[in-house]
Amino acid sequence: MKKGFIYLSLIVLLVFNACKKEGSNNDNNVVSLPSGPQDTITSFMITFFNTLDSSNSVAEYADEDGPGPKSPTFGGFSLEKNTPYEVSFRIEDGTGVPIVLNNKIRTNGKDYKICINNPLGITVVPTDSDGSLPIGLIQNITTSSTTGDATMTFTIKYQKGVKNGQCEPGVVYFSCTLPFSVK
Repeated sequence: MKKGFIYLSLIVLLVFNACKKEGSNNDNNVVSLPSGPQDTITSFMITFFNTLDSSNSVAEYADEDGPGPKSPTFGGFSLEKNTPYEVSFRIEDGTGVPIVLNNKIRTNGKDYKICINNPLGITVVPTDSDGSLPIGLIQNITTSSTTGDATMTFTIKYQKGVKNGQCEPGVVYFSCTLPFSVK
């Protein structure tokens, strides 16, 4: 009887330690924004350069006071079906002297990734790199034969110490969703 109790106690102890170690490993993947004042993204401009006919489609999300009382303004965009585009961003903090945040993201590329979801069968491939993993300030997208109206979400993830080339893990630094159509 005592041997059974000892074996049961050892099994419970091993299971508890295994779970504890797994939990402590997960704690290392928790990311939070750096302490101190954060930049406020007041302008997030996206340019879609059609690599077939050299035309542009531009979309902008503007929020002049950041997360303040004034509502953001934004415009949709239109893309052609079965078409490759080079996507680039201009990200600004205009709460004081205007600052272009692209340089901060590029310089600290190992800490950031810009993600685009892929509605309507759109293929998304980041083309710039921090030296080993994508940053996403420049991306290639290709529309499919699917046409229609949808929304596209653009997210800047802060991934210091956990960046793996994917959009997870990390914490959302900025995100906006814009309407668009594929014709």
